[in-house]
Order: sequence, then structure tokens, then C-alpha cells
Amino acid sequence: MEVFKFAIEYDIDDILDACCTFFEKFVNSTNVCDYIQIAYSNNFEELKKKCLKFLIEKKKEIDSSKVADLPKNILSDLLTAL
Repeated sequence: MEVFKFAIEYDIDDILDACCTFFEKFVNSTNVCDYIQIAYSNNFEELKKKCLKFLIEKKKEIDSSKVADLPKNILSDLLTAL
């Protein structure tokens, strides 16, 4: 996450792409809410799709309070995807 923040701060696209690829590979029930917010904040379309799919398919494994705390635009997309 620190590398990602560094890449954002200094606008280093290659590192951002590498971080996004890492996030896509390692989405799980404990980090999906964090990763989807990163995806929406940075317009990472593939990560958005992967996280939304994960939220739908694994909803019972994810802490519902974390899902409830997601921004309204993400919740709206999630409900639309259902």
C-alpha cells in the first residue's frame, strides 16, 4: 500500500499499473472493500469489475459493516450489478 501511495504522490504510471495488477491478483474478503475504493478513486476499471464480482459472489464472507461503509456510488453500482 505504501508503494501505491508513493506512485500516486509522484504520478508514476508504471508503478501504479503494477500495484493495480497486484491488487487484482490478491483480492480477498478482508481487503475487497479497501481495493474497490482504490479502484473507484483511480478509475481502475478492471479492478472495479473484479471487486464488484467478488462482493457479489462472496458476500457471506465479507464483513457487512465494511460493505455498509462503502461510498454511495459504489453501493449503487453493487446493487445494479446484483
